[in-house]
Amino acid sequence: MVRILRALGAAVTLAGLMALPAVASAAAVTVLDTYYGGLNSYNDAPPVSGDVIGSATFDIQSAVFQRIGAGGNTLRVTINTNYAGAPEAGASLGTGYGDLFITPGVNAWTPQGSGPYYDTDTYQPGDWAYAFEMPFNPGAGNTTGAGTLYDTLGGAIVQSNVGGVFTGPYFRNFQAVRFTDGGAIAPVATGAWTVGANKVVFDINDNHLLGDNFAFSWAMTCANDVIQGNVGLVPEPASWALMLLGFAAVGAAVRRRRVTASA
Repeated sequence: MVRILRALGAAVTLAGLMALPAVASAAAVTVLDTYYGGLNSYNDAPPVSGDVIGSATFDIQSAVFQRIGAGGNTLRVTINTNYAGAPEAGASLGTGYGDLFITPGVNAWTPQGSGPYYDTDTYQPGDWAYAFEMPFNPGAGNTTGAGTLYDTLGGAIVQSNVGGVFTGPYFRNFQAVRFTDGGAIAPVATGAWTVGANKVVFDINDNHLLGDNFAFSWAMTCANDVIQGNVGLVPEPASWALMLLGFAAVGAAVRRRRVTASA
């Protein structure tokens, strides 16, 4: 009778656990900024150029990727950079936030030159399949808002510039920094952008359109620093229900061993 009650209790417990919603608890993948890119007098020969052109305001340290939300349907990308909050202020006049570029696929990143700096790499047509837009300058006090993911085939990619000047010795030339959709194409996904202390966060509700393996690029519009690279196997969020089921199974096995030992 005791065994029957235990079995019934376990069945009820498992049924309840199966009904629990999936809760995100994904680990994160971090890509450090070692990329230079661009063609100008600052990129003559590493380490003469250095990672950042101009002041430390433009420095990008890393990008962090993870899947969040129910089913991992949202891709969160956190850009750790001193440039957060800097557009159109002080030394940043004429510059603003760039858009986030992504191309799905394993080893989708194919830069020119050699690593780790890739100091001769420039934007080539076809490099970036998708662009997630955010405002060039959200304005004072505007730290979050809606963002939109577009297929780049429906618009044009804008290369690095300062105040509309597209080549010059004081910023990295020929880097993809913004996307213009022309208002004539439909987005493929929506999401949000957030500017915090030394970070810019993109939450893209892509429903796994971008996958877990992809190439990416982000920069401010002058591209005084650029971060690019491959991201592999962004961890999916774990389901607490599945973990609890595992704990329940272990507990049931322990109870069976105790009953067998006492019989």
